[in-house]
Amino acid sequence: MPRQERFLTSSQLERVRDMALLGMITPVVIERRADADPPVDGDYGDDFISYSVTSETRRTKVNGWFHSTPTPEQTVDNGQVVTVNTYRLYVPVGTDIKPGDHVHVGNADPRDDYTVSDTTGEGTWLPLLTCSLRKRE
Repeated sequence: MPRQERFLTSSQLERVRDMALLGMITPVVIERRADADPPVDGDYGDDFISYSVTSETRRTKVNGWFHSTPTPEQTVDNGQVVTVNTYRLYVPVGTDIKPGDHVHVGNADPRDDYTVSDTTGEGTWLPLLTCSLRKRE
């Protein structure tokens, strides 16, 4: 049986990642809320023993590449075509970012706050990590 050749070697993929990093010049802050531990119950689940209300936010700073694409959409009600933006954030492979995280792009202007909808973190061939974002309201 012939040996299957790889599309790219490990070192070639590393060079592709290095090229992607050249475009990642925008400062990005990723925030993940870590909520308090749930209440501790007694042996039968009906005894309330303790509960502490504490929460902290984990912040990660990284450089990324933010991209917004206008996307035409037709509304169902009146048939108008409106333009909405599709937001993408590209960050280095291995960045700890998950759906639900809050992202501040650039100068941390409140208008530049987004929530992560999805990432490509589960891919096997990643030159960069792609995140779909939605505006925070």
